[in-house]
Amino acid sequence: MRVGVIGVGGHGKGRHLAPYKKLQDKGQVEVVAVADVNEERAREAAKQFSVPRYYKDYIKMLDQEDLDAVSVVTPSGLHAEVAKQVVSRGVNALVDKPLAPSLKEAVEVATAAKDHNAVLMVGYWSRFSPWLQEAISLREKGYFGKLFFSYASILRRRGIPGVPTFIDEKLSGGKGAMFDIGCYLVDAALAVMGFPRPVSVMGSAYTAFGNQEDETKMNWGSWDPKSFKLDDYTVGLVKFEDGSTAFLEASWASNLPIKGEVSLLRVQGDKAGIEGRGDEALRSLVKSYKEGGKVMDSQVDLEPVDESLEMIAAFVKSVEDKRPPVTAEQSLILHAIIDGIYESSAKKREVELQIPAI
Repeated sequence: MRVGVIGVGGHGKGRHLAPYKKLQDKGQVEVVAVADVNEERAREAAKQFSVPRYYKDYIKMLDQEDLDAVSVVTPSGLHAEVAKQVVSRGVNALVDKPLAPSLKEAVEVATAAKDHNAVLMVGYWSRFSPWLQEAISLREKGYFGKLFFSYASILRRRGIPGVPTFIDEKLSGGKGAMFDIGCYLVDAALAVMGFPRPVSVMGSAYTAFGNQEDETKMNWGSWDPKSFKLDDYTVGLVKFEDGSTAFLEASWASNLPIKGEVSLLRVQGDKAGIEGRGDEALRSLVKSYKEGGKVMDSQVDLEPVDESLEMIAAFVKSVEDKRPPVTAEQSLILHAIIDGIYESSAKKREVELQIPAI
């Protein structure tokens, strides 16, 4: 299987090229080209991972290389336009999370993939956390009983990414914390719940920190506070067709006694529940359930894995069996919710959600 990678910054190298190289060493794939608008970065990545060819123009790479699959690891705001170019050529695509800047563009990518018979997988490496996989398995086994509520949050004490990739309107997709890191926990909550169909959302997106002068000294990178307009603290309450609800929370900055990046996922059923903790991926899981007339807790002990390697291996397998484990259809639900949170915040009211068919 001949593979190319578009975008070889930190995620492109660490979460895509490095795992591909491990599979290449096993004879499962051949990484034949990389592309990046920063030609020097493309050259260095090609040298580091022994990739035969590099390009500054990804279109040129797509036109000149005979590729079976491509990883799209550009800034989030560019995911959709690059992915459409890939799948429209019938080339299978693994698109780094999130799939697109908006629901509308996510639908366009998914439709193009379907029309050209290309496998489209969304790169939520966090989905391959053993603890999240265990939580999903519990739901499939009926452990929760009737699911009625989930709470998913990912918070930073200080971590506004003050570089253009994340805060430039076009490169970032024009959305902040909920779009950038909140999507990890939205995806996790939806996966455990079984991707129920959302019907409405009420949300608020705040620019509470990034527009303050002294915040540039406390966070990552530098920016002009006067022009900072993205959300750095965002919350939403989602109602689903099956009667369940979910509360979502994401921040690039907060006044809380936490260190680094902290995530929390709680899922409640009438028979049992779970609580998972971690960062962008779950790193622990506790089950709470009734037994002998008492509520019991049980820590789930699992061995960690290389989630990025698991993701790349799953994508390679999906090219063969046409069954990606993280699908565009799932991401349409996620994008409907995230778009709905921002729309609700702007309109200051609850908004109804529609999931387009593809």
